[in-house]
Amino acid sequence: MNVLLIAASAALTGLCFTWYKAGVLIFFTMIPLFYVLIKEAEKPHKPVKYYGYGYLFGSVFYACIFYWFTYQYPLEYLKFTTGEAVAYVALSWIGSGLILSVLFALFPFFTGLFIRTELNKKYPWLFVPFSACLYVMIEFLFTLGPLATPWARLGVTQQSNILGIQTASLFGSYFISFMIVTINAALAYGLYELIKHKNKKTAIICLVCSVSLFVTNMGAGGILYAVDKNKNENSEKVTVASYQSNIVSGRTETGSVYTVTDKLLQAAKDEIIKTGAKLIVMPEGCISIDFEKYPSIRKQLVDFSREHDVVLIFGCYEYDADKFYNVTYCVSPDGQITGPYRKQHPVPFGEFTPAKELVLALMPFLKDVTSIGDDLSPGDESVVFDSALGRLGAFICFDSAFESIGYEETAKGALILTESTNDSWWMDSVQLYQHNGHAILRAVEGRRYMVRSSAAGYSTVISSTGEILDGVTPLTEGFATTDAVLREDLSFYHKTPYLFPFLCLSVVLSGFIWALIYKKRYICKK
Repeated sequence: MNVLLIAASAALTGLCFTWYKAGVLIFFTMIPLFYVLIKEAEKPHKPVKYYGYGYLFGSVFYACIFYWFTYQYPLEYLKFTTGEAVAYVALSWIGSGLILSVLFALFPFFTGLFIRTELNKKYPWLFVPFSACLYVMIEFLFTLGPLATPWARLGVTQQSNILGIQTASLFGSYFISFMIVTINAALAYGLYELIKHKNKKTAIICLVCSVSLFVTNMGAGGILYAVDKNKNENSEKVTVASYQSNIVSGRTETGSVYTVTDKLLQAAKDEIIKTGAKLIVMPEGCISIDFEKYPSIRKQLVDFSREHDVVLIFGCYEYDADKFYNVTYCVSPDGQITGPYRKQHPVPFGEFTPAKELVLALMPFLKDVTSIGDDLSPGDESVVFDSALGRLGAFICFDSAFESIGYEETAKGALILTESTNDSWWMDSVQLYQHNGHAILRAVEGRRYMVRSSAAGYSTVISSTGEILDGVTPLTEGFATTDAVLREDLSFYHKTPYLFPFLCLSVVLSGFIWALIYKKRYICKK
């Protein structure tokens, strides 16, 4: 029964990422997991069982989130056989979750250990804030190291809950995750007390506290939303646009780089004439060359920017010695070219391959995959572009899952954030919306407009309150265009980005230290 409860809990939690418009359900989906952890604390089994529960939850959880890897099939552009394509998709889909679950399983493991302590038996409600703070630390750990994959942030499920995510401007998206876990844990504890001990009073208290916490967050969000909305309405605006070229990687014939550049600039010209856009952001790698080695294209872009009085941000590549970078540049009407910004977080197993020799030995057909043959090198700093509009921040694709880039760039004076991404590998799957959800959180955290250009979708312009002001339907060509405010003020979160994670770490460490001290005193009394 425990296995079924945990698997169901994981599946429902994962599906909240897929059906993000019903993301409010995630405030209930983790209840079965916590219920099992509470119930099992009464049994004398080995603590490692908690890790097994956590690994099971993680494996099912990620399998439900990452099912969009199947949209790569049949990989005909790589000339894979059916068997090779199935193996590659399965490795990406299921294998990713199995790897990530190694870290995720630490959450149920340490939560279970804490629930078993004499301290928590004396004060059984303590595990609620403890587990919420622990979950924040697990999410933070997912942002560290070369294999960092913070894709499954609980906050992403709340991208449609505009008022609910406004507190991210105070404490980051970590606070949204904290809220979700706190409410789930409290409701699970109330349910356990009601079923096990017929304790209606405790159950009602847990329910009232959970509802109060949710309502308080929404109320605070409403105030923050109104304040920021008023600030934007009384500020000067500039017209911005993100271009969606509808070029699907590996499946669309594009012609030479000169043909592609002409197409991009003609589309930009038409949009400028139509809307008067002063900033146009183009997709990741849209000009698939080493920009510095093509002086004719460099001149073409500079001349276009000058002639049409527009700032252009576009994606290309850079070869530096033995390193290969995914980069973006910015061109201004005065002829100034700033950049490159080098993508800081290449996708593990997508743009670079750990243990490449072992992987190729097991599956030699993968040598035809671009990421296997020519790994991307990570950039080592967040860069802002100096432009005619002021300083502009930059993300490339997977970078938008990392909040650190946002607060590093606003600290350097970024007035607006931009993202160039591809995402066409996943066609019109839910991946596009999960990825856009990260951009929404980054916009709210920094109180910055985000201009987001994707090759085949989902291209959007997002307000500083997280609202999608305009978007282009996946697998279509067009522009997302609207007026945006260039903001100089810093949100509380971007002034104090480590405050909330540090507080959570303090709670977790203090909880274990207090539990150890209490245990010694408890033994002495006996």
